[in-house]
Amino acid sequence: MRTTDFSAAPPQGRAGAFFFSCNYYHSPLGMVRQVIRWPKLSARLRATPGYLWHRSYYQFPLGIGLLVGFDTQESLKEFARTPEHVELMHWLLPEDPDQEVAKGGFIRILVPQEHGYTNGNCNAQGRMSMIRRFAPLAGESDPPATTPLSDPPVGPAHLIRSTIAVVRDKLFGPRR
Repeated sequence: MRTTDFSAAPPQGRAGAFFFSCNYYHSPLGMVRQVIRWPKLSARLRATPGYLWHRSYYQFPLGIGLLVGFDTQESLKEFARTPEHVELMHWLLPEDPDQEVAKGGFIRILVPQEHGYTNGNCNAQGRMSMIRRFAPLAGESDPPATTPLSDPPVGPAHLIRSTIAVVRDKLFGPRR
């Protein structure tokens, strides 16, 4: 159901700001050195007021990324100023180019829209319900209804096709 109340959502659903990043290393050794530095940074991250949740990810072949949820953008910016984070950034981006461990990277700050959707135990009222209409697209004044499929796919053939599609997408990325 459409809502602006995410108080019953899990931590990542309550986040008011997300830090999304990935660093691409010159070699596996750089990645190992990053992993060795992680426990100190992770401890500080978890102790930071406003921290809610995080996930690390691996990007083939030499990337390590991070998605972190904070309650506000202010909390995110306060974490960026911690000595542990500043030390890591200076290690990643040294003044001497011969000491570089990363060949590139990015950081995006993502701010969720005020409204979203919750259901069941993630809904502040514990309700399960489908929205009646989709959110309008740009220039659309009357969005379509969220009517169910008239004949949803069932049976073993559909199960096999959908399983193959999921595995293919995981291995090779979604089809375009």
